[in-house]
Amino acid sequence: MANLKQAYESICNEYIKAFAEKHKYECEPYSPSEIMCFGDYYASMTTIRTDIDMDAKEDEFITWYDYTMRLGVLDCTGIPNFENWLKRCPIRSEEEILAMEAKRRKIEDLENELKKMCEK
Repeated sequence: MANLKQAYESICNEYIKAFAEKHKYECEPYSPSEIMCFGDYYASMTTIRTDIDMDAKEDEFITWYDYTMRLGVLDCTGIPNFENWLKRCPIRSEEEILAMEAKRRKIEDLENELKKMCEK
């Protein structure tokens, strides 16, 4: 079983190294976990494998990551994983996201206003 674990870690490290080189991130040998940190970004081993196996364009990971972060802050459901993103699943337009972000700011402003009224 020790050989199996070593083989798994070796293969994961090859994927991690390839991902880091492709995206110009610092890379050291890791003890692989489900989520890896690359600078300010986090990627699951599934995402890393998808990026390498599907030969994604270099900027796709960051574009997808930023999209998922924006929708995550808005508590949206149906956020695509990286594989579906690369397969061009339906996504929300920039206009839709901007409208949702504007509504979120309006809600936050109203909540702050209500809080101030309650403090009086």
